[in-house]
Amino acid sequence: MFSVDNYQWLDSLEARTTWESLCSEQGKSSSALLNQLRAKFPVEHASLLMEQWELCSLASRKVSDPERWFWTRQLLEQASDEATAQETAADFDPGTKVVDICCGAGADSIALAKRGANVQSIDRCPIACWLASHNARQQRVSIDVVSQAAEDCILQPNAFIHIDPDRRADGSRSNQFERLSPNWTTISKMLESCKGMSLKLGPGHRIAWNQLPQQVDHPPESIRFIAKDGTVRQQRWSWGLGRWPRNSITVSMLLNERSRKNAETFSELHANRNDAETLYKENWFHETFLQSTMVRHVGDVTVDQVGDYVADYDPSLRAAELSPSFAARYGWNLLHSGSGYLSSDRPTIHPLVRWYRVLENVPLDRKHLKVLSKQLSVKRWELKSRGVDVDLDAMRKILVTDRASERGLSILFTEIGDSHRALICDETDVHYA
Repeated sequence: MFSVDNYQWLDSLEARTTWESLCSEQGKSSSALLNQLRAKFPVEHASLLMEQWELCSLASRKVSDPERWFWTRQLLEQASDEATAQETAADFDPGTKVVDICCGAGADSIALAKRGANVQSIDRCPIACWLASHNARQQRVSIDVVSQAAEDCILQPNAFIHIDPDRRADGSRSNQFERLSPNWTTISKMLESCKGMSLKLGPGHRIAWNQLPQQVDHPPESIRFIAKDGTVRQQRWSWGLGRWPRNSITVSMLLNERSRKNAETFSELHANRNDAETLYKENWFHETFLQSTMVRHVGDVTVDQVGDYVADYDPSLRAAELSPSFAARYGWNLLHSGSGYLSSDRPTIHPLVRWYRVLENVPLDRKHLKVLSKQLSVKRWELKSRGVDVDLDAMRKILVTDRASERGLSILFTEIGDSHRALICDETDVHYA
């Protein structure tokens, strides 16, 4: 464990010069670099530089200029990625006073400052505070950093709060609401004295809308699930921010090249809609569901027969338990359960959905699938499962491939009625509404 003094040394001229040299070292072994550093610096300084060099590679998945950031390993794991931090900072109006509590290494604080907020960053850990200050300077923004426990924070009456409670207070990651630090009692008191709040939670936290009044005072006005690169990055509860409708759940997805084209087409097809259900803006697609319009009974949209097409969809909808509401909104059905595949005889384009044309609907039988895979002459198999416990790696090994073929097919495993089925499918682009 490194001390604050060790991290402060990173700002020295010799450390900065060495860091610039390290950042240019590509393809060199870590052991060779460490030996090189130990020949020049005390052990703790050499080890800290080496750790930052290793973290720089990991940070490239989260920030666009990783060489301009310093971290601890845990704070990097907990930090919002750059795109998500910028998107959630947009929940706050420029010029507002925002207190970022449990700021960590400063990813969200910096995004808020770039948004134009007046940011005070608070963390009980002195090392986190130093990192947040350093990273803000490197990003050329100003934040006021205070080393303080959240419980001791005294808020100005016009302040908004961004808070990312520690979910590892007892050493292990947890999605249990009662294990947050600071705890809900402290957060609730903050709510009573601030203008608004954005509470960052892990995507695994589950509290049903109809149970919220019994489980927490001050239920959130809105909830948002944020997805990027096929994974759900975080869940946000908000109060007093106004960007999202009250009593709503929104899923937000950062678009890639393919989904962006679908979002553009979808927006053109639905240009005359005058509701606030969907929003495509600045590479993000948002879909909002009001609590009053959510489908309560899964049986209303589930079927036991497969249509000509089936679809998989963004995991944020499953995390938010919105699959039935999503299916009902667009006139699709669900196979098997409230989180199963979509099914339709006529697919429609949507940026959160991947459609597959069903070629074969067969029992989930390993021998039969092996024979069928040989007959179909396929080079690449994509395997997915919803509602059926299948060892996909073991299943992949029994499927026959043909290197001479250019064909790629998918097998979607699902439960239909009382039967486990394998749907042999060809992924398709939808060109019509």
